[in-house]
Amino acid sequence: MGKKQESVEDVPCGNTVALVGLDQFITKSATLTNEKEVEAHPICAMKFSVSPVVRAAVQCKVASDLPKLVEGLKRLAKSDPMVMCTIEESGSTL
Repeated sequence: MGKKQESVEDVPCGNTVALVGLDQFITKSATLTNEKEVEAHPICAMKFSVSPVVRAAVQCKVASDLPKLVEGLKRLAKSDPMVMCTIEESGSTL
């Protein structure tokens, strides 16, 4: 997601970290730990009772880039629960 990546041995509780390669196994959220940890408690997915505030239509400058746009929007929606992507009847991607 960012320009730089840095490998770390461990991440203390309360910190945020991005993991590469797990997106095919995780739908929205997950609790990760080692197999020796018996005291791990799953973090429940957060539920939001608000609606998105910003709405924007996006389109490709080059039509052949549409698959890249769709994949990028899928990643964005997966990483941010407040993001909603829709395709209008007009064909606009919102």
